[in-house]
Amino acid sequence: MHSYNTIIVGTDGSASSYLAVRSAASLARAYGAELLVICAYYNTTGSLLNSPTSEYSTLPVVSDSRAEEYLEKAGVIAAEESAENVRLIAKAGSPVNVLVESVRDHSADLLVVGNRGVNSLSGRVFGNIPTGVARQSKCDVMIVDTSSESDD
Repeated sequence: MHSYNTIIVGTDGSASSYLAVRSAASLARAYGAELLVICAYYNTTGSLLNSPTSEYSTLPVVSDSRAEEYLEKAGVIAAEESAENVRLIAKAGSPVNVLVESVRDHSADLLVVGNRGVNSLSGRVFGNIPTGVARQSKCDVMIVDTSSESDD
């Protein structure tokens, strides 16, 4: 029987990402797996590609203190789903790199992300987190359909 021992889920504080956390926590409970909730944060702000229309090309910036707030809420969600072995981790860097590195560093079996940005124009042009991790990850990737959420 196939089983997962270590599940990683990413959160950015969006409602979409919290649905992914809920799904990952439920899987962690079912498999008796360790759940690592990861929030990537940036140390600086800046415009994507130094574009003259920077209001359309800035990256959403999550500070380290905001990352801790998001992780705290994710921990509550994981507890509601009765996940028992949960670690909350804030790590500096871009979300795709942080999640892929975390999979490697923690020998994860499954990476869970929401589908936020998959169907957006900017996601298609500049890339998005679900597609980026699916291409680069060396483990199973579960992309949770969160299209019913209004913050996409």
